[in-house]
Amino acid sequence: MAESVREDRIKRAERELAKEDSLLSNMIEQAPGMIGMAAMFVVTILLALWLQPWFNSAGLQAFGESGATQARWVMLELVAIFVFTFVILWLAKKHMEKFIKYGLLFVLFLALCYTTVPGAHILLVPEIETENFEFTETDAFGFETKTVTSDGSILGQRSFWADEMQNDTFDFSKHSSTNLETIWSVTLSAFPGDPTFNVMEGTYAYTITNGAWVWSIDKDSGEVLQRYACFDEEDWNGTLEGLVPDQHIISACTAAVEIIEHDEPSSIDIEDPPEKGALYIINTGGELIRKNTYYGTNKTAFQGKWAMPQIGLESESFLLKQYDSDSIFISGPQGAAMVVLEVNPDGYEGEGIRPPQWADPAIEDWSYRVDEDESRDFATTISAINIVPSPWNYETDLVVLGFEDGSIDTYVVDNDTDGEFETEDRFYTEGVFNGPITAIESFDLSNNGENELWIGDADGVHGLFYESLIEYVTLDVEIHPQSIMFSNDSTIYGVIDVPTSQDHRGQLVNSSITELTYGEFDPDTMYNSYGIQWSGTAFLIGLGLSIILMVALIFKPEWYVVNTVGVLVGAGVIVMLGVTFVPTLIVIFMVLAAVYDAWAVYKSKHMLDLADTMIGLNLPILLVAPQEKGYSMIDDGGNAPTSIKPSEVPEGAKLVKKKSKEAMFMGLGDVIFPGMLVVSCVNSIEVDGLLVGISALIGGLVGYLVLMTYVASGRPQAGLPLLNGGAILGYIIGGLIFVGSAAFSFGISF
Repeated sequence: MAESVREDRIKRAERELAKEDSLLSNMIEQAPGMIGMAAMFVVTILLALWLQPWFNSAGLQAFGESGATQARWVMLELVAIFVFTFVILWLAKKHMEKFIKYGLLFVLFLALCYTTVPGAHILLVPEIETENFEFTETDAFGFETKTVTSDGSILGQRSFWADEMQNDTFDFSKHSSTNLETIWSVTLSAFPGDPTFNVMEGTYAYTITNGAWVWSIDKDSGEVLQRYACFDEEDWNGTLEGLVPDQHIISACTAAVEIIEHDEPSSIDIEDPPEKGALYIINTGGELIRKNTYYGTNKTAFQGKWAMPQIGLESESFLLKQYDSDSIFISGPQGAAMVVLEVNPDGYEGEGIRPPQWADPAIEDWSYRVDEDESRDFATTISAINIVPSPWNYETDLVVLGFEDGSIDTYVVDNDTDGEFETEDRFYTEGVFNGPITAIESFDLSNNGENELWIGDADGVHGLFYESLIEYVTLDVEIHPQSIMFSNDSTIYGVIDVPTSQDHRGQLVNSSITELTYGEFDPDTMYNSYGIQWSGTAFLIGLGLSIILMVALIFKPEWYVVNTVGVLVGAGVIVMLGVTFVPTLIVIFMVLAAVYDAWAVYKSKHMLDLADTMIGLNLPILLVAPQEKGYSMIDDGGNAPTSIKPSEVPEGAKLVKKKSKEAMFMGLGDVIFPGMLVVSCVNSIEVDGLLVGISALIGGLVGYLVLMTYVASGRPQAGLPLLNGGAILGYIIGGLIFVGSAAFSFGISF
């Protein structure tokens, strides 16, 4: 008994050794075909990678940029495969072979053009070299820029520090934006304040304050319409010691705006002025005080006081303006707000008479405070701000906030809501700009009637065009913080305040001198090149090459013609789908396709019926690797197996031989699916995507090697489970090694 068991074990071992020897010998025998097939596998994918930048620049994603992360489009592609298979088999049963053949030849021709036409453009169309824009001229002026007005003019100041404070004066001036030519200038006595001021543009006038006085200045002429005191002027003796604070303002005036109390005309008739108005003052305590005014006098009457958000106006102001008839926009380093200009305060709920220091909460249409933003570093401050027309709707304004760290927040101005403006999610800038943000402007460089959005940062100035906000202009120029930019025809201007310092009564006082710097923008050479550079010649050459190859495929379907067409068609399909989806969706597609392939080969076996149909129609949608010299597909009457894979040959069937010559065949799908994942990794993963793609390619080759062991042993095997599985495993390993979790995070949605 023991001897019998021992003999059985020896026989089994001998059979296993014979099987291994047979497998090894078969693999050695078929090595030329296997190596040739592997080479075509790699070449097809490398060709797709070569085409990928062109497809990406041309925006040839099948379902657009947003569709790259939407799973429903993958399901649509899978359904299309099912429908394709069903239609082919149904037409075959109806004996409509010619309809199948010529329909598929047309599809094959289109897929071939996806490689030949882009390839011709890459080889024949030279890249456009973009010239750098430069500021070539600089003019210095003896004033400091304060703000840009709604009509595009520039308001400036020039300080005159005298030996005695009582003699301090300053010039308030308005200038043309194109050459800073002075439109008008008015000299004002500063005492008991400093010879510097804040300015707020209102519908009625420019209102300026230097802490002690408030002046309303006519926009067109520069005439002083009225002057109001921020202190108790009635009993003032003209000295600093005699200053008595206004009991309602209490501290100094930081900013102010004067309005009128009826529908505000576009201009005020000085000959027939309004009788009554209101002066809104912001003090250093962050309170908004309303005083009724009476035109022609400097008399005011206190009306109410409201506590406003603390946004750092007392240290520095960025944008102060009357936004509409009943609201003002204020901004500083710590925040910004749209504040309602209320008329009457709420009823005082305390005991006795309302105290002068009492302030009701101000109504804010919207406000933003850096210290309340949990997503932002507490040390980050606002470095630039502006209200610009929305690129998506010119009837809507956007509040654009730029920060020291280079980030940008954008909010849609909505006059119908209180307390919250909707975030504009379409303006996505995370990681785009290098802080600090130095300028935010809107002007029409292209002269097409639509303003572009211009962002200045540490790297220069970026011109964002149209709804897509494509950066068609990049200016490699230095722009100081809070600079102003605009254009006139083809000239780009930058208004820059250059910090200076001067001695003032024994103290060092900071000041600025405005410089106007400008240069000519050449639209023929200075726009950034995006998308494809279309060429009629390259298109015709690519189209002609596809026609020649299709004619050769129809009339002389030799193996080298089939391989040429197969490699080119495979590369075109790979790159088209590879740039369409992100890697995680490609993986889902590959898993589902592999499951379908296994079911279609082993269970329903309709994949074998489909292969027989293709063979009978002489449609070589495959790659061919001859085993020996002299192999010919035509010698077999064109009936070489085509889309069927060696791994799908039913058990007992043999590879087609002709005169002892044989070849190995692989369907294009076995190359396309792993190739899609490789291209998608390179296209979608910004950092080290190429390394992850190479890992997926190596994984696919490992899966191919395993598949070949099944082929050499004569066992039928569906190809996609092994090829796709190897590529997916390579993607996972490479992603973890070179990128980390970011290689798998793409925000997939249905």
